[in-house]
Amino acid sequence: MTGSGVGVVVCVVVMKIISWNVWGLGGFEKRREICQLVREKNPSILYLQETKLSVFDGSVCESIWSDINVDFWFQPSMGASGGLVTMWDCSHVEAWVSMQFDHVLGIQGRFVRNGEEFTLLNVYVLVSGPCGIIFLLV
Repeated sequence: MTGSGVGVVVCVVVMKIISWNVWGLGGFEKRREICQLVREKNPSILYLQETKLSVFDGSVCESIWSDINVDFWFQPSMGASGGLVTMWDCSHVEAWVSMQFDHVLGIQGRFVRNGEEFTLLNVYVLVSGPCGIIFLLV
């Protein structure tokens, strides 16, 4: 049918999100490995679980994602386990709300390129018991 005037609008949201249980982020080698991955893949958002860090500041952020146009949200570890980091490229993502719950970091915002809004969660799931049963309370 020609000339029907019917059109289709397709909205494609292209986003690259890397999520990685790093099993500790205190060592230089691990940070270098993550930094190399960020350079190669150029993600919009980076989720790291089980950082085992009690402090995460701008210098740690820069050692992982060397671009200065990056922001982050951090949840410290509890003893020797846990710890979450969510990082995002501010030229790709505008985050206006950060949320924090037990073992969960969330950001709400929009993708700069197309204006699509989102809510995304970075979750660290505790594994317990002899069978590796997963418990997640949200």
